Amino acid sequence: MEYEKVQVYGVSLADIEQILRREGFQDTLLQVQKPGQVFGLVKRLNPPWEMHVRGFEDGHLEAEIEISRDYLEHLNDSYRRSAATELSQLLSKYGIPHTVKRDSNVKLDLEVPETLTPWKPIVAALGVIILTSYILRKKE
Repeated sequence: MEYEKVQVYGVSLADIEQILRREGFQDTLLQVQKPGQVFGLVKRLNPPWEMHVRGFEDGHLEAEIEISRDYLEHLNDSYRRSAATELSQLLSKYGIPHTVKRDSNVKLDLEVPETLTPWKPIVAALGVIILTSYILRKKE
């Protein structure tokens, strides 16, 4: 999926990261690390949505709104879109000079899934099944 790039000027990525943290963004273990990525932070929005911002070595940022990582639907690109506009508003709030490189191929609409499938209960159930199977085999 293509993202609009937000280029910041005169402010370090470390400062941008601190601002995002003040705004409620947090680290996440579950993310795809892109080449040149320095940080990736996530902020929960109205359920089931969250905003993900990545900072890159060349000073540009990418942002997306997507289904929460708590659901299998997170893996489907249909349920994510560029959040460059929202990120631009946040940067403007702090007076941070920036430009947004618009791309006509970037997805700006957001589809809502008909159902949400939490993956953690599935993993827990599989764990119980595997553990039970292991214990029953040990008794034989």
